[in-house]
Formats: sequence, C-alpha cells, structure tokens
Amino acid sequence: MSTSLSARGPDSSAWPTMLRPSCDHCIEYCGSQSSDDSSTAAAAIRSVPAVMNYVSPETREISARRDVGGSDSTLVGAIWEPTVIRVANARLGVGGDTKTKLTLDGNGFELWSNNDQELAIEMLKQINFLDQDQVINNYYPICEQIVADALQAQKTADTSTPIAAVFAFDHNVRSKQKVLGGAVKSSSDSMEKKVVTQIQNPAGIVHADYTRTSAPKRLDDLSKPPKLNDVLRDKLLVESKNSLLDPRMVQEALDGKRRFAFVNVWRNIDPENPVKDCPLACVDASTSTMRDLRVFKIHYVDRVGENYFVCSSSSDSGRSKQHAWYYYPEMTISEALLLKQWDSLGGIANGSEADDEHDSRPSTLTIHSAFIDPSCSQDAPPRVSIEVRCVVLWETD
Repeated sequence: MSTSLSARGPDSSAWPTMLRPSCDHCIEYCGSQSSDDSSTAAAAIRSVPAVMNYVSPETREISARRDVGGSDSTLVGAIWEPTVIRVANARLGVGGDTKTKLTLDGNGFELWSNNDQELAIEMLKQINFLDQDQVINNYYPICEQIVADALQAQKTADTSTPIAAVFAFDHNVRSKQKVLGGAVKSSSDSMEKKVVTQIQNPAGIVHADYTRTSAPKRLDDLSKPPKLNDVLRDKLLVESKNSLLDPRMVQEALDGKRRFAFVNVWRNIDPENPVKDCPLACVDASTSTMRDLRVFKIHYVDRVGENYFVCSSSSDSGRSKQHAWYYYPEMTISEALLLKQWDSLGGIANGSEADDEHDSRPSTLTIHSAFIDPSCSQDAPPRVSIEVRCVVLWETD
C-alpha cells in the first residue's frame, strides 16, 4: 500500500530531502511486540512506514553535473513525488517467511555476515576508512572475496559458469553529519591532480546505479586508462597498468560471450553502533519493471554516466505487483549488504520488461534508497557507512 504526497512542480529540480512519515502511519511489530518492548528492531519490527522520493510518471530525462569530489549540481528535469510506502524487515525473510531468504540472484540483494563476528570486527577496526589508500589496499580485497563467495554460492543449472575475476574499483563513505571529517585523504605523491572522495550524505532518492546504456559503457571504461575521478587512478599509474580490466575479456563480455555484473558491498563502519539513522532499503527485483525507470544523466568532467530514477509503482494501474521494499534493521559492522547493480544475464538487461521471479534468469538491478526510519529515536548516532563497487566477469560460455 502506498500514498502519494504532494508532488513538487516541474520548475523545482532541487535535490529532495528525506521526510519522516507522519504519526498517522503506524509501525508494525511482530506478534504482541510494541514500541515499549526492550527487544531490538532487528527482531521486533515487522515493517515500518517510509516516505520515498520517487519521481512522477511525467518526468522524462533528468540531468546534473558531478565534480571530481563526487558532488552534484542542481538537477534539471526532475518532478518529485514523495510517496508513503511500507518497508518490511528483511531479517524475517520474503513476505515474513524466515525460511525464504532474500538472495542476490532471486531478489537483487542479500545480507552477508561473517561467521566469526568478533574476528571480523577486530579486523575492520584496523582499517581507517578515511584513508583512501587503506580502503583500496586493505578493504577492497575483503569485498572482492565476499562478492565472489556470494555469487558462487548461487550457482544453478542456468548460472553455473565459473567466475573469472572480481575487482573492486570505487567507493563512497556516507554520513548525514560529517562526523568523520572533511574528506577521504589520498597519500599518493603524484604531482597530478589527486582524486579526493568527499563524505557524501545518505542518498534519499529512489534510484538504480546503472542503465542499459551505462552498464556496458562503465565496463568498457574499466578496460581503458582511468579517468580523472577514478579512485584507482594513482594505484594503476604506480603499477604501470593501462587499465583495471583486460580489454580482451571486456570485449568478450560486450559481445555477449561472457556474463558481467556490478555488485555493491554496503557496510556500517561504526564499530560501536548499529545503523538506526537513515538505513538503506531495497526493492525486491522481481517487483520492478522497465516502465518504472527514468534516465538520469550525470555529466562528469570527462565522461557522461547514467543512473535510473524511479516512478512509484502505485501510479501504474496496469501492473500486477507493487514495489516490495525491504531493509535489514540495525546492521552491524560485521554484516554487509550486497546489492546487484547490474547483471548482463538478467531479464531487463536482455530486453525484457521485468525480472520475473519465476524466470530462470537472475535479477538485473536493485532499486534502492536511504530513508528515515520512524522507529529510530531522534538522538540516535548518525549512520556512518561505506559502499564499495565491484565488477564481476565470468568465464566464457
């Protein structure tokens, strides 16, 4: 069930703010639980209301300019339609069935947790996530292994081809308050202009990270010399590498001879506090369709990228399913949320209108957004998170 709030007019293209749902929309607790219980939200909550910043169906193409630090200019072309929806507790499984877990290939996202949580916490505590070189050298390999393990565990008769390579290639640190300082430092001695990754706000916009155009284009870019805002630029120069990916392997993927995917690894990096402020929510990929999506063009200094912004499914009376939203309450540093940002084997990637859960193809993409959780107290510590982008290439068919 969703409710559209007042839409902002077409002449207003500022970035929207995240809104707290009104008290008229209640939090749903499991069984006899109530807001007075001491149980954590991870176990007690069945679903919460949320205001999601969708765009209206009248929106066509949106654009903005992004600087080398990752900040965007004012938007052009967006007509906002904030909509109240419900977000289910993903820890309870699909539709509240704890025996049916959400998975990367089936639903577009899944939760990964380290079996030895104490060891994971101690290991992650040693990484300064404000030090760009430490993240690249010490955390990227962890993310690469997580993605490889997760995808290998989901092999089916239709997705049994072995993985050839996983590379992490970019990241963002996010916090609503700049509690970590001003910028992620780069310790390279290169005299060229350095890539400085600023701490970003949580992204409270319903979106998907790649499009039918930008996913293969980004893959191709990774087989070429790095651009000005590529975080691996200095590392590749030091290692005398022309590109992150083998151009031959990339061309085979672009020719349809190899499967490729982009997967994000999202993690809370506050070792003391679970995420309560501005958690991340995802749409079950089996409830997304192409007609929900609107192209957002991002003009960088030396390239043009594309994301999708999203229309609310409630505005489409002809569809059989509404967007099914989920989140994992109170994620800790020992957990990671994996999000499928693009999969060349998915139905939408291959021209279908939707990724159907009964289809043999895996999910293509995950629509997602940060949101204000009404179960979170006003004095909760600000979320501090990192998302690392990984590219995956499979062996040739």
